[in-house]
Amino acid sequence: MKTRIITALTAVFVAVAALAATTATAPEASARVSSGKYTWTTTKTLTGAKGSYPVTIRGNVLTLNIPGVIIGASKHARIHQTRSGGFFDYGGNRYVLRKSGRKYVGEELWLTINGAVVGRTSLTPRR
Repeated sequence: MKTRIITALTAVFVAVAALAATTATAPEASARVSSGKYTWTTTKTLTGAKGSYPVTIRGNVLTLNIPGVIIGASKHARIHQTRSGGFFDYGGNRYVLRKSGRKYVGEELWLTINGAVVGRTSLTPRR
């Protein structure tokens, strides 16, 4: 009886270890924000104000490709990849993106007010 219990526990341990190894080595989801040239669009919820900007993504860095940005404002933002897409912080706001077809769509959150949604945002591939 004792041998059967030990054998059963060993089998369970091996199965759990195999499952953990499979999960730990699973590839990253394909929804990551891919490198390339995009048009970044933002639309404010309350006013409807809309802006579109050319951006380039290389690795995890988004670069604004516009001259004459506000003095002292960074032209770069680090993208934090997630299973569904990614997010980046820029100008006091967080832009959360999820893959939708060929582009990424999501919300603009105002970080100073506990992440209140203040707009919509998208990244559309350029050719």
